[in-house]
Amino acid sequence: MKFTLATAGFIAMTLVASLCSAQDDPAAKDLVKKMLDAAPKQTSQGKGSLSSNRGWTRDLNVYHKYVNGVESVYMEVTAPGDVAGTRFLMKDKQEGPDEQYIYIPAAKRTIKVSEETRKQPFLGSDFFILDLVKPDLDAYDYSFVGEEEINGRKTKLVQAVPKNPEGELYGKTVVAIDPQDLVVVREQFFDKKNQLYKVLTVKKLEKVDGVWTPLEQEMADVQGKTSSLLKVTDVKYGVELPDGMFERQYMTQERGG
Repeated sequence: MKFTLATAGFIAMTLVASLCSAQDDPAAKDLVKKMLDAAPKQTSQGKGSLSSNRGWTRDLNVYHKYVNGVESVYMEVTAPGDVAGTRFLMKDKQEGPDEQYIYIPAAKRTIKVSEETRKQPFLGSDFFILDLVKPDLDAYDYSFVGEEEINGRKTKLVQAVPKNPEGELYGKTVVAIDPQDLVVVREQFFDKKNQLYKVLTVKKLEKVDGVWTPLEQEMADVQGKTSSLLKVTDVKYGVELPDGMFERQYMTQERGG
């Protein structure tokens, strides 16, 4: 799922999967589609804090808007000084390939994110850039693999398996979805040997302006024994943001103050 403030904008559902085959279940796919469709469409903004158990923290501002039908997310790192000014732009198109860009302040240049770069850590965290991008719903086979109560929510576990696994980063993904509120509570990522790799856990989920919003999410690298925590604050929906903020040219502009 594309990073929005309602999905922590940072995370999304990367419904990627395994080398093994799976029988596609239309009901499981329909639940995933409903969950994706339930994500808010209104303009939003907020502040994020991304920290690691390795002892560092990154602060950033996050903005989300649909511009001419294209879901767009702009992020700017504000602290600490060694990464401040780093900027990200993600555009999820209905037709054609999605686009992601990174502005590197030291070089004063913007680069387009390649397929390999998408598989690298986001700001050195346990979240990968790929985890922030909405997947192609039709590229996977879905199936129910159980039910589980998580943090008081009765969830359905949906496994996603790629129809064309070549080049995929993960083996399979199992997502715990609350079918009543259509929110993700947990996501398990497996490597291509079918071993548990990472676990995304929504630790704090509250309604903001009537929208279910993950305010705290933890991504734990089970194999590497590291973890990163994303906290979102000052979330506002329905704000006014200029379309130009979500264009590549905006990333290179000098900021006042």
